[in-house]
Amino acid sequence: MPASPVSGATWQRRLHEIAGERLGLKAIALLIAVLLWLVVSARQPTEGFVRVRVSPTLDSTLVLLAGTTEVRVLVAARAADLVKLAADPPVVRRSVGGDAPDTLVLDLTPADVHVPPELADHVRVLDVQPRSIVLRFETRASRRVPIVNDGRVVVRADSGVRTSADVAFEPQAVRVTGPRRVVRRLQAIHPYALTIAMNDTMPHVAELDTAGTGVQVQPAQVKVQWHGATAAASADTPVAPKP
Repeated sequence: MPASPVSGATWQRRLHEIAGERLGLKAIALLIAVLLWLVVSARQPTEGFVRVRVSPTLDSTLVLLAGTTEVRVLVAARAADLVKLAADPPVVRRSVGGDAPDTLVLDLTPADVHVPPELADHVRVLDVQPRSIVLRFETRASRRVPIVNDGRVVVRADSGVRTSADVAFEPQAVRVTGPRRVVRRLQAIHPYALTIAMNDTMPHVAELDTAGTGVQVQPAQVKVQWHGATAAASADTPVAPKP
């Protein structure tokens, strides 16, 4: 016999009651299941490409002229570790000696890739792309260059008149080190701006301006003094009588 309309309505009402019972507990159970799935998925081994930093160890006479080609490595790791490698990428380290040519083709292997120590036990490097990179160098040079005031350090008189000629530097020259072509073209090093009061006999410290030169200077600071003070000091120095 076909089910009566009353019996069908009873079953529908019962199904609605079952579906609506303890909704809070059901939502919590679903959330826990999703979290467990995420945790298990993050621990499952997988493969993926990650970016690598190229950091060659150069001889002190070499300067790297340009950046390197982007390098990626294929690694086998947990999904969670792939995320960590994206934030703290592996490093390719190779030593380059002073006898290297100006253009060097460097072959790369998985053994050249250094993974962060905390991930070394869980990450395996499978491949490197590309298999070689080109490094371009320039040889470093060093020579002494004079310090030229060029109006940077001025002496202020009581009348307000300023002059830049009456200053003396100690030392008068510094050693500059940098790319050979840059050092060869460099004619002088200038100090940063400084004002000295006339009749001030105390020596002052002047910072040397190397911004945009591409070189390092030694020392990076020099003494600067009003020329009248040095002349007065020379005049006050007693002269030994001739025998």
